[in-house]
Amino acid sequence: MKRMNNLSKILQKKPDKLDWNNFNFLENLLVFCARQKREAPKESGVHFRISLDSRQDSICILFEIDRRKDPLIKPNTVKRPDYMSLYINPNSCIFTIIEMKGTNKNSLEHGIEQIVSFRDRLKQEIFQHLPKKFQEKFKVKFQGILLTPYNVSIPQLKIAKEAKNGFIILPLQYSAKAELYPYVSKENKITEKYEHQKICESESLLVEKILTTRSLPKRITNDSSSRECHPNDRIGINIDYFLPNENDYITLSSNESKITINLRGNSDDKEIIKKELESLNLTSKLKVIES
Repeated sequence: MKRMNNLSKILQKKPDKLDWNNFNFLENLLVFCARQKREAPKESGVHFRISLDSRQDSICILFEIDRRKDPLIKPNTVKRPDYMSLYINPNSCIFTIIEMKGTNKNSLEHGIEQIVSFRDRLKQEIFQHLPKKFQEKFKVKFQGILLTPYNVSIPQLKIAKEAKNGFIILPLQYSAKAELYPYVSKENKITEKYEHQKICESESLLVEKILTTRSLPKRITNDSSSRECHPNDRIGINIDYFLPNENDYITLSSNESKITINLRGNSDDKEIIKKELESLNLTSKLKVIES
């Protein structure tokens, strides 16, 4: 009980600051950059939200990459986008990199470079820290969205060049709060235009709530490999999540051969998580163990 009370206090006092002394790039992304709400405030005249129409078979997490005081990509001279969404359903795993731009033509072209640069970095990190067959097993797809107001000149040549290389960056134009769910929940085509839709928000799965609100800024597992060397040299990820019942926790970890979810304790939360992983078709792709 004392240990669980300590975990509750650690979560309550979780700092809004990346920890490069203990976590690598992917761990910092998962622990500190996931937003509790899938929406972005206005920037350069545009803003957006992602209303999940899940039907209980998908999750969608929005990550803030260009954090104002503490960006994921450093130094400031390195190109970085504003946000990234991760959408998972039983048939797909889609990373959508989102950059918001105003009317400046040069900044629009720079936005393409920011999206491409982060795509390259993310692919590199996934290749290094997740199993080699990760992309194949999860059917991982990467794409981009350049969100702008109306009446701006889109850098079509740069977008066409990336499309020829198999990477779709979809320019979407809208001057109010854009709804991006239809564009992050599927693979986009370069010819698509923005069509505003009002989507009734579905209740998020417990798995999504845990990933966005319950990640611990400290490790509590006895995985000595997570401490053997500096995070930038260590292979794999190791993250603990304190469950809402505040009696149990789960651990997400990976190495060169597998991604593992360790479900600890014996609670209703644990049973719900198992059922949701099955509905997402993740039990066939991840190693789920109980302890």
